[in-house]
Amino acid sequence: MPPPPAACLLLGAVTAASAVQTLYVAPHGSDAGSGRLDAPLATLPAAQEAVRKLKAAGLTQPVEVVLAAGTYTLAEPLTFTPDDSGTEACPITWRASDGAKVVLSGGRAITGWKKRPDGLWSASLPDARDGKLDFRLLRVGDKWATRARHPNAPAIPEPASPYTVPNPRTEGWAFAQYGGEPWERGLINVGVSNVHNVNDKLTWTVRVPAEGDHRVWLRYGHNMAHYNRPEMSDVYSLQVDDGAPVMLRDLPDTGAWNAFKWSHTADLHLPAGEHRLGWANTKGGGINMDMFLFTDDPAWDPAKAIGDPSWWGAFRLDPPAPGRHQLLVQVEACDSAVGPEIQVPKVTPPGTVQSMTYAPGALPRIEDASGAEVHVFIAWGWVNAIVPVRRIDEAQRRIEFADPGAAQDVRMGNRFFLENVREALDAPGEWYLDKQAGELLYLPDSPDFPNQPVVAPLLDRLIVVQGDRQNEKWVEHLRFEGLTFTDTTYNLTREYYTPSDAAIFLSAARDCRVAHCEFVGTGGYACQLDQRTHQCSFAHNHVHDVGQGGAHLVGNTPVQPHHNRIYGNIIERIGRIYKHVAGVYATHGSDNQVDHNRITDCPRYAISFKSQGEDRLSHRNVIEYNQLLRTNLETNDTGAIETLGYEHRDSGNIIRYNLILDSVGMICTADGAIVTPHFTWGVYLDDYSSGTTIYGNIIARTHNGGVCLHGGQHNVIENNVIVEAHDHMVRLQPRDAFMQGSRFEHNIVVWSRPETQMVFCWDTSRRDLFTAWDSNLYFLTTGDLATLDKPWTYLGNWAKWRAAGFDEHSQIADPLFVDAAHDDYRLRPDSPAFKLGFKPIPVAQIGPEAAPG
Repeated sequence: MPPPPAACLLLGAVTAASAVQTLYVAPHGSDAGSGRLDAPLATLPAAQEAVRKLKAAGLTQPVEVVLAAGTYTLAEPLTFTPDDSGTEACPITWRASDGAKVVLSGGRAITGWKKRPDGLWSASLPDARDGKLDFRLLRVGDKWATRARHPNAPAIPEPASPYTVPNPRTEGWAFAQYGGEPWERGLINVGVSNVHNVNDKLTWTVRVPAEGDHRVWLRYGHNMAHYNRPEMSDVYSLQVDDGAPVMLRDLPDTGAWNAFKWSHTADLHLPAGEHRLGWANTKGGGINMDMFLFTDDPAWDPAKAIGDPSWWGAFRLDPPAPGRHQLLVQVEACDSAVGPEIQVPKVTPPGTVQSMTYAPGALPRIEDASGAEVHVFIAWGWVNAIVPVRRIDEAQRRIEFADPGAAQDVRMGNRFFLENVREALDAPGEWYLDKQAGELLYLPDSPDFPNQPVVAPLLDRLIVVQGDRQNEKWVEHLRFEGLTFTDTTYNLTREYYTPSDAAIFLSAARDCRVAHCEFVGTGGYACQLDQRTHQCSFAHNHVHDVGQGGAHLVGNTPVQPHHNRIYGNIIERIGRIYKHVAGVYATHGSDNQVDHNRITDCPRYAISFKSQGEDRLSHRNVIEYNQLLRTNLETNDTGAIETLGYEHRDSGNIIRYNLILDSVGMICTADGAIVTPHFTWGVYLDDYSSGTTIYGNIIARTHNGGVCLHGGQHNVIENNVIVEAHDHMVRLQPRDAFMQGSRFEHNIVVWSRPETQMVFCWDTSRRDLFTAWDSNLYFLTTGDLATLDKPWTYLGNWAKWRAAGFDEHSQIADPLFVDAAHDDYRLRPDSPAFKLGFKPIPVAQIGPEAAPG
């Protein structure tokens, strides 16, 4: 008789009476096997099909798919649908066998290495030549190699312990330069003022593109009607070189000094070439001037061609008709300004989204820029972009971006490096994929090469749990335990603020769990939760050395994840590729709990929950018992914990019992200097965040304050320990009358610099921001606050502050920490803070070691 089909053998093997039905998988197994321990399956898809057959027969016991030690390479993501669900009584668990290292890889092994005479090693990849193979990452051994780049990447020493000094990345950068002409260097809506005196003069050196008769347009503003001079025609003159001055006309009052409007104010014949323009006030009287526009196109209208200026000063400039020319002159770009009261602002001009300019010698000569990419911290330095290159103009020192360019402008001083060019393959540990030759090149940094495994990550995800949200058919009761996820890639995106690759996607899932897993060398997040995923947990995982972050919660209000728990994880060294990421990032999610995690070494946030309107809420979340160390190492205007509140109403979010140390911050100046620490807080309630409770946190070593409130109301800051900020201990940023009704009580605030303000406020006239500010303990370790004759509050010294009604019952005294030098901010029993109502913070419960199972 022939043997029974394999499926029959398998079902017979796993349906015997036992507490758990078990299927075994091993790299040495066979998909024709039974799934018994002595005849394991070989692949995860085969195991998935076997589980489905078990389900079809009816689940009566929990199911475990037990993977033996080894690496399981996936050719495509393993997708779970509602047909793969377990039940509450019979969950389905995919786990590593006890004590085994089980690796799920989305990569392809690269073999056949040969050493070349130039010291490089090469591997033939003919499928790269015809476009069938491409990759952005390469793992050599147990770490990513560096894609060939210039300047070379610096060595970043890892911290020796969770409490070592922060180490921001300050080396290995080039810096964007100003790419326009000197006379264009300025901003729209920013002009020269106080030019009201007779004989006030301004000059510019310009280059006229073509000789011809030009219309002179001036963007200006004035309110001289207030002085009975509503029209300022024939008051100011414009002169070309030593020619006769031409009087400017049609300059009526605009209603306000900075209410800028365009006027066709003169006509000039301009010779081609370099010339000196001179402006003069001949009769006295004020005007604010933004920019001149010279054009030989009589039909050109700057009001239409320039359009509406953006709020950061950039604008769109349409070209004139074919064969016509234009010359834009920013008034503040003047070579000279002569006058007793003239004010010429110093500005950083806006950048562009289509190109960037670099300094002489910043890049080597690039013969072929096809495939090159620029990694650049754009605009304010909050995010980084990865922008494909169209061409490099060496003569102009300009990198031109492929369409559609960058999503935000590249500005003077933005730091960058160029990646994926052959000429940059010059440092140990770098690699380059030569697609034309079908060859991978590598310059080893270890004598063990080529005996190390080399893997090119190809998949952008490994596990997809995909339910049916619209019909509420959830994927339920799945468990993934003890597995290692690695070798995933990332996708280029123009959504720099929310990159969203992940190794595991939980989409429309319920009661699923990812626990005790390792995520390393993944190009994105470890796990993304979306499509109303709820009652799921991401627990006791180790996420490290990944391209983005830990857990990402994504979705607008109707479809956002909710009632999930992220706890007990160690998340460290994240954001290796994209920087605007977090250990736990919600864009958006409500009723979630984030607790007992240790999140360290982040380029930006440790935890961020954003509400960006009623359709994108993050409400009623709890962030507690987390250790958040060395955050914001590469960006600025940020906090270790950050929230947004665009919806202008109370969120109900709770931030309590967290240890926050070293929120650092970094920015580049316009002249290419890296400044760090810079502009960060411990807890940042940004953009109208309201109704948030900040209770029982320990926050030490920030730059601009332990806590910042930006425009929100009804926030409670209570029972916190705030230690050692550089500029301010607490920062208040009221944007309008909405900010009111908050409380600041029973806090301990300690600092050492007499120049540091205990509380800073944008608007020093505001007394109504708080309904209570009292029963706090303050201590300056280097002096006596009671007699310090410095404005250490935004209302002045201690006496002036209390006279305004604040801190009536508060005290100035040493709080008596147990060992502040070693970040032990527990209080001794005789601390004066207890008499003011301070409650002990449960320090022993903070961190992953205290997390529940």
